[in-house]
Amino acid sequence: MRIPACLLSLALFLSPVPAPAGELRVLASFLPMYLFTRNVVGDASGVSVDLMLPASLGCPHDYALTPGDMRKIAAADLFITNGHGMEEFLGAPVRRANPRVRIVETASGVPPIRSGEAGRGGINPHTWVSPRNAILQVRAIEKALSEASPGNAPVFRRNADTYVARLAALAGEFEEAGARVRNRNIVTYHNVFDYLARDLGLKIVGEIEETPGQEPSAGEVRKLIRVIREKRAAAVFREPQYPKRLADMIAGEAGVPVRTLDPVSTGSTAPSTYEDVMRRNLRTILEALGTR
Repeated sequence: MRIPACLLSLALFLSPVPAPAGELRVLASFLPMYLFTRNVVGDASGVSVDLMLPASLGCPHDYALTPGDMRKIAAADLFITNGHGMEEFLGAPVRRANPRVRIVETASGVPPIRSGEAGRGGINPHTWVSPRNAILQVRAIEKALSEASPGNAPVFRRNADTYVARLAALAGEFEEAGARVRNRNIVTYHNVFDYLARDLGLKIVGEIEETPGQEPSAGEVRKLIRVIREKRAAAVFREPQYPKRLADMIAGEAGVPVRTLDPVSTGSTAPSTYEDVMRRNLRTILEALGTR
């Protein structure tokens, strides 16, 4: 039976490029998972790390896999993901692309925060925006890498120990700052900073978008402005991945400052990016909330 040329071309396009003998191919779903994985892999021999989503794209909410993504998945031995529902495409699409790939959901060991009133909603997937959680996720990556490449396990452990020590220092800075802030009531763009707020003892009294990408109605905006005034929130925090117009308008109407917090879902792929961005976030929090 002859295979139509268009189908043959598609099959060739999706076919993975053969890896060098003995090489472990690791694929990270989006930027923070890539940053964590690169720091653990370091200079380990025979291990390649690729990033699936472009570093400029952000969180993979409602993301649909492209043929290029499927090709990367087909070539991977390990697929490092956040989990907790962040990568909604996990499951059948990934298994069709590569039945043998091992999916590592790094957030599985993080104590979850549930969204919605009284915690009855789904699990908040933005676990990495907390240095304490990041440590747990890095250790999960180290474990998966060591099981997949036992010969490199000492290298992975050494690199992970070094990185975890830096993350622990970062977490200590946040916790020390959390004990000193004066006003603990804040408003965020959406629920991406819930885990960090838990670490610092902050109270998120409102969110601009309860569903990422879905702007609030006029009535919801008026209600949020009223809440900001009643709760005397210190600031409205927007994110660089979203347009600033709405956050600026709400903060202006409520009479509070607007500041930018970055959840490290976009940006540079340099190994120090997570630490650099989170320390910038810490400075912003202290400036906006004041200290005692």
